[in-house]
Amino acid sequence: MKLDPVFTVKENKLYKIADNSPVDPNSLRRVEIPWTTVEMEEESYNEEFLALLRDQLKGMEAAGIFAILVPLVDKPLETPEQIELFTKAFNHTARRVKDCVSVAGFELPKELKDTQSFIDTIAIKHAQYVYFSKQSDLASDTIVKY
Repeated sequence: MKLDPVFTVKENKLYKIADNSPVDPNSLRRVEIPWTTVEMEEESYNEEFLALLRDQLKGMEAAGIFAILVPLVDKPLETPEQIELFTKAFNHTARRVKDCVSVAGFELPKELKDTQSFIDTIAIKHAQYVYFSKQSDLASDTIVKY
């Protein structure tokens, strides 16, 4: 099941596709998701948590609220193997919420150096997502539509 995109990005600004109206990214609800909550052990995922996450996002959908999924890096993310596990965990998360129209996209954690690989992996099945990042804690948001 592939969803149609709800948002698009033009010149680093977010717009709703339906009426081309600008959207303030700060109006989207941030849903923080700790990596260790999704992946309890290497490639072993917390399906109960992901089901609850889906229910939360479906409730937001019913209320007309959109969300940015915010992966929290709460264990080392330094080696290629760790980066691959992180990407797989959040790709699995995306699969579990694939029918939630309320998901605008993902925030890219500043700890993740290879953001393009993360985006490419998730975009294979979830091309509707927009990606948000900050160059530093003081910089303004950068919005990427892949």
